[in-house]
Amino acid sequence: MQPESYLTDDVINEFSKTLELFDLSPSDSRLFTILFLNHQPMTLDEMSQTTGKSKTSVNTGIRNLSDLNLVNQVWKKGVRKDLYTTTDDLFQRFMHYYLDKWLSHTSMQKQSLSSIEKKISDRPQGELIETKVKQMLIFHKHLEKAFIQLKTTCQEINDDDRIS
Repeated sequence: MQPESYLTDDVINEFSKTLELFDLSPSDSRLFTILFLNHQPMTLDEMSQTTGKSKTSVNTGIRNLSDLNLVNQVWKKGVRKDLYTTTDDLFQRFMHYYLDKWLSHTSMQKQSLSSIEKKISDRPQGELIETKVKQMLIFHKHLEKAFIQLKTTCQEINDDDRIS
């Protein structure tokens, strides 16, 4: 049987790997997981001590996570240092942010390819590449549709969780 500290390390390592799927750095993933597992808001000093990272490094990580709306700064009466905690709604936060990001990127790519398609059709030998660009546009249209459907499904899952 493993001591509890090893089990906690395993939980931190494994959940951090999941968060890395969402383009978080290993360091930010680990920081988020530690903060998520802690039952109380933490100061930068506490996070620095727990992670073994410098306070500057932890502060940078917290800013990154804050920019993604994954952590909140909280205040407690009598505590002068900034305290941070994670959002409870992990699934909704991660999926909403990344699906919006993917939708935006897909839309921009679709516009760029449409612009290229118009330029190609004006060229005398543009037929071969025009066919491929049309296929690329269809691909992006399918991606966009899939991301929108996934976003709707994620919202339904989140709504179901609130009811239960």
